[in-house]
Amino acid sequence: MVFRLTIIFFFGLNILFSNSFTNWGIIKDINLKKDRNFILLSIQSINEERITSERVRGEFKIYCDGNSLKLVINWGEFANLGIGNVYYYTNNYGLWEQDWEMSNDGTTSYAPDPLLLLMQLLTTDSLAIGIRPKYSNDIRYYFNISGLSDVIKANQNIFSDYTAIVKDVYNNKTILKDKYFIRSMLGERIAREIDLRSLKKELFGNDKFFFNPIWFESKLTLSHLNDSDGSKIIFYNSWLKKKGTLFTDKDVRVTNIFTKNPKIISYENIMSIEIKGNTITGYRIHINDKYITRFHKTERDRVEQLKNFIINRSPNYNSG
Repeated sequence: MVFRLTIIFFFGLNILFSNSFTNWGIIKDINLKKDRNFILLSIQSINEERITSERVRGEFKIYCDGNSLKLVINWGEFANLGIGNVYYYTNNYGLWEQDWEMSNDGTTSYAPDPLLLLMQLLTTDSLAIGIRPKYSNDIRYYFNISGLSDVIKANQNIFSDYTAIVKDVYNNKTILKDKYFIRSMLGERIAREIDLRSLKKELFGNDKFFFNPIWFESKLTLSHLNDSDGSKIIFYNSWLKKKGTLFTDKDVRVTNIFTKNPKIISYENIMSIEIKGNTITGYRIHINDKYITRFHKTERDRVEQLKNFIINRSPNYNSG
């Protein structure tokens, strides 16, 4: 099935490369409610689909105001209720599939990982995307997104407020417009985003793990000496919600029942990681030959995923 979809996508991409349609619509204004500048990019698909009554084009949109980033696609007519099964293909990262939230009228899908998708799109000139509606055939659109990288670069003041990644990539006088250069700059970060998505999928259904645990953020701020800068990734609760293991963008923070301050291990200081224990007593992670934390009610393969997650963020890890 995946092979057949890939063939279809390549066929669509060939159409893209033979078409010169590159009309990005750009709206820049001020969001009065947020008192922030925003930018809205939009582009129509180069093909049309017959969904119900007539053939229509899809529309792909990117919205950013510094505080939020949204990547959405309007399918042209009703496509699905609640959650839509969306798949997309880009030259550099192959075929992806995930569930996207739908608008109330069922015509629009919202990317669950907008930053990951944006980074992927910055390294290519084409996007093929489809949805499997609940009561109908697939809807599939092809977009020529050439020029997107230049648009982001020209408006990096807005996008870099949302993520420092844009500033790191574009705020450099020596940077070229070459896609290969941008791809090399984004490669590591894209790998981390992919890694995080894989971990979320692996830990799905385990109520011991919380991603972006904002509902008790104040307790984590106090107990783990972590500021509220949005860098929290995963929290493992071993006893009370204010006790446990917190994974951030930069480090691992462990607070035990009888300790006042957390144990903080920066990823850049991690040289080795080892898993010990069993399903009965729980699996333990040892970092730099020292016991760090224990995970109860968690299978070995899931702890292995956590280990890989840490390794991928540890530049000095010694694989030997």
